[in-house]
Amino acid sequence: MPVKFLLLFIFISCACTVSAQKKTEEKKDSFFLAKKKGIIGRIGRSISTKDRPVAPESTVDAYKQFHGKIIRHIIIKPVGFNYRLGDSVPAKKNFPVKIANALHLNSTTELIRKNLFFKEGQPFYSLQVADNDRFLRTLEYLRDAIINVVPDEETSDSVDVVVLTRDVFSIGGKFSVSSTSKLDTELSEENFGGSGNKLSLLGLYDKARKPSYGIGGEYMLRNIRGSFINWTNGFQTFKNALRSGREEERTLYSKLERPMVSRYTTVTGALEVSYNETNNSYLTDSLYKSDYKYSFFNADFWMGYNFGGKRSKLKDEADELRHFVAFRSFFNTFYSTPDKYDGGYNYLYADINGFLTSYSIYRQNFYRTNFIYGFGRREDVPVGIKAGVTAGFINKQGIKRGYYGAEFEWNRFSQAGCLHSYTFKAGGFAGKDGLEDIDLLASINHFTKLTTLDKYWYNRNFLSVSYTRQVTPRLNEPLFLDSEFGLPYYNRGLLEGQMRTSIKMESVFYHMKKILGFRFAPFAFTDLALLQPLGKSLKKTIGYPAIGAGVRTRNENLVFGTMELRGYYIPRPIDGMKNWKIEVSTKLQFKYNSNLIRRPDFVSPN
Repeated sequence: MPVKFLLLFIFISCACTVSAQKKTEEKKDSFFLAKKKGIIGRIGRSISTKDRPVAPESTVDAYKQFHGKIIRHIIIKPVGFNYRLGDSVPAKKNFPVKIANALHLNSTTELIRKNLFFKEGQPFYSLQVADNDRFLRTLEYLRDAIINVVPDEETSDSVDVVVLTRDVFSIGGKFSVSSTSKLDTELSEENFGGSGNKLSLLGLYDKARKPSYGIGGEYMLRNIRGSFINWTNGFQTFKNALRSGREEERTLYSKLERPMVSRYTTVTGALEVSYNETNNSYLTDSLYKSDYKYSFFNADFWMGYNFGGKRSKLKDEADELRHFVAFRSFFNTFYSTPDKYDGGYNYLYADINGFLTSYSIYRQNFYRTNFIYGFGRREDVPVGIKAGVTAGFINKQGIKRGYYGAEFEWNRFSQAGCLHSYTFKAGGFAGKDGLEDIDLLASINHFTKLTTLDKYWYNRNFLSVSYTRQVTPRLNEPLFLDSEFGLPYYNRGLLEGQMRTSIKMESVFYHMKKILGFRFAPFAFTDLALLQPLGKSLKKTIGYPAIGAGVRTRNENLVFGTMELRGYYIPRPIDGMKNWKIEVSTKLQFKYNSNLIRRPDFVSPN
């Protein structure tokens, strides 16, 4: 099965790489729109078609000069996956290209128009168009998008807007190989039937599992009738179980969501329901029933109102502070739990229901750059500030408590082109004897300006520092070494603490040449986590270092995730671990997390 999958992957990759093999001496005016007459030609000649590194630039600056003018025409020009925005010649009609084209349906003009925030005859609002320009690049079935504006030569108060988009080859997937006897795969179509909807099929092969295979499926309706509402339904028979992490949980779920796609989105929220239960796939029946069997139902609803959504778009400014309020209600009940916890308590299997409310004040804008998580594609990095408070009432396993929290986030670009992100969160519960289950989290994330090493090599360095502490723990989960803020390659639950500090450094080297359309980025990293064990003094804090290296690769024409080969050396392994580890995975972030507005939530220590 792995061999067949890799052969299919290489075959499709070859079909999508012709445009990446163009000679560098191709003339700058080779962009096919540049040769057109009229406004299309003028816009074509103004577009940079290089995917070389670019300095960070504000996404709204290019639109300010057209603010308040009337949109006369909207011209939409979708481009297939086997073009680059700068190519004048389509991909060659060889056999792999023909197969890929037969499998892929290009995005239509109607699909792109459905994802626009503005219409012909309306005023041109620079902030709204900047938001739309960024939103188009978040669509999974588009490799790239750009909105350009040309003044009307006949009247000074009108403009023409041209929307250029480029597809990815929307059939893709993910795979993870953790051993010679285990393979986790996903095959997806991000633009099913050219509709913009997503269809995913999931599969697992694990020789140690009974049955040895697992299946899953998901279908997402995107932007239903132009409402920007998404509806997802799915099932899976091999989700990771709560305590063991083994892939033996079955789930059936449905989610209705309206994300905040623009600063002028007034109402946002989501409704999610799921039923989950384990199915013994690894152990004897007696041990499974005693330690691991469970089933539960979960329902979660939240809604937020953005006061900035009703602000006058004509007078609005990018630096204005905006206000957001939200309400959330949730219900989680267990129908069965492991026998060993009958009459007892374990935070993993606790019934919980309640509500949370939040108020936030925020300002968010974006800078456009590249070579952060991508390999040359345009990336939108958020800058801004957010401060918020959260309060609510929680019933956890019959224990009723109030909850209070606060958070602060600040992202900024320095004049040197470096990004600095600062986060502080604090939250706790009001018990009979005072505050308890208090979580404190502070983190700093930094990446440097992209450095040119030579004609083909670029370098960027990343640094992350975080501090997490728990005070008066009672009902909630403890701090784990295995955590987003710790060392995620340790086994969950084996090392717990009351204080954790981590420092992570990584240096990435981007190579500009392509092999079959794939760019490669070798990297090296070093991590250090300090964990103060539960009930121990600060002097008993233990350090857990790790060093390693690897390589990432991605073909930006494909919807496949970034693939990574990573090797670790762990000087201080714990029980059941080797002091080295090698992983191959595609489940990697390749877009910057850009949403300051989220549902009301607790501070998560892990």
